Amino acid sequence: MSSIFLGSLLFSIWMVVLFWGKSIGLSMFLFVVPFSYFIINILEKKNKIKYKESKVLIIPIALLASTYFIFNNEFFRELNILVILVLVLLMCINLISKNIQVNKLVIKILELVFVPLSYIELTLKKLKTVIQIKLKFDKNERNASIFKGMLITVPIAIFIIILLASADDVFGSIFTNLFSNISKIFGELKITSIILKIITIICVFCYLSSFLDYLVNKFELEEDKKSESNVISITTVKMLLITLNIIYIIFCIIQVKSLFMQNGIINYSSYARKGFFQLMIVSFINLIMILISKKNQKSKFITYMCLIMVICTFIILISSAYRMYLYESTFGYTFLRLMVYFVLFTEAILLIPTIYYVLDKKINLVKTYFMIIITMYIIINFSNIENIIATRNVDRYFETGKIDFYYLQNEIGTDGISQIIRIKDINPSTLEDEILKEEVSEYIKNYKEKLEKEKMDFRDFNISKIIAKNQLKEE
Repeated sequence: MSSIFLGSLLFSIWMVVLFWGKSIGLSMFLFVVPFSYFIINILEKKNKIKYKESKVLIIPIALLASTYFIFNNEFFRELNILVILVLVLLMCINLISKNIQVNKLVIKILELVFVPLSYIELTLKKLKTVIQIKLKFDKNERNASIFKGMLITVPIAIFIIILLASADDVFGSIFTNLFSNISKIFGELKITSIILKIITIICVFCYLSSFLDYLVNKFELEEDKKSESNVISITTVKMLLITLNIIYIIFCIIQVKSLFMQNGIINYSSYARKGFFQLMIVSFINLIMILISKKNQKSKFITYMCLIMVICTFIILISSAYRMYLYESTFGYTFLRLMVYFVLFTEAILLIPTIYYVLDKKINLVKTYFMIIITMYIIINFSNIENIIATRNVDRYFETGKIDFYYLQNEIGTDGISQIIRIKDINPSTLEDEILKEEVSEYIKNYKEKLEKEKMDFRDFNISKIIAKNQLKEE
């Protein structure tokens, strides 16, 4: 338990040092990777690891954490916090159990997050016991007295120094110079800030120690056991498959006619968006149906029906991609439109293991889905999507003279600034070009001033911002 408490304390302090008052940059990598390794190390010491292969999840965790100091995409910066948290929890769960029931996975994740809150009091009692044992209160009164003296003296002395430093500039300058490097990391010596940081460290420590204590000593997982009682009757499965496949076939026929025979009357905006969300719903239903239908069912009829369902899904994928292409060609490129392509392509890849599963090949479908999805998610994170969007929109402007600069200046950050700079070098041939050039020049000037005002240290270090700053210096 002492290693859990010591680690929790160090990571609590480290979290405040890295994230307090700073935007996320290199700090995410410096916290998440060591903490993930610490969890693995604790579980190994307690002989709780049953499935060592799950250690590989630290790779996507590290890759996603590294995007915070490589790129500057606001969407992924927010979403990746949740994704990284879920991956860490999945790693914990899979390290402990090789076979966890998929339908219970979400419940177990939530349990691992929230239940430790109710164990904080018990964990703190264990901390008290550990301290008493380590210091041997009952055997060595001298050690106990020294410890108690330090525990009381050090905080009071620090507090008094802070008060005196605030009251007298000369006295304060002595300690300011002495601890200049430390003050750069912790920020200005303000009493309110210090108190809030201490409270935050205590709260984080209580939760982390309780979380690790619960994970190691209390968290239990039931192994996945096959049950025949919940198997849906083959008649019900056949009726569902026949009905859905008829609907899908009609839907696919309508899609083909709408796309290739009546292009002139299509409202591209609503058509593309509706098509995308229809696809999400249909694909979700299809995957569930295939999983349910093939579970403990070896009928050739069911196999054929599932294959038809896969084919219909593939047709819908092509239909949706083509609709988005028509829409994008007319209105330009945005983050959402490119993400549609990404989701469609990912779903097309998911159909490959689905076919294997339908054909009764030995494959862990859920695990394969997870590997494909997380791999594709990492790829889209490292694709520098904002730079792609800016490049395509600027190229489109040079070809057609059309550009949505309002979107670029509000949605594209430092990742795509180099492409926006290209517009500044145009030779205006129309009034619209002159206005655009002026807007771009003003945008570059404001962005340059914004970046120059930002003071970065190792915590919020970001390669994209540094590259953009250097590029803007030349403008």
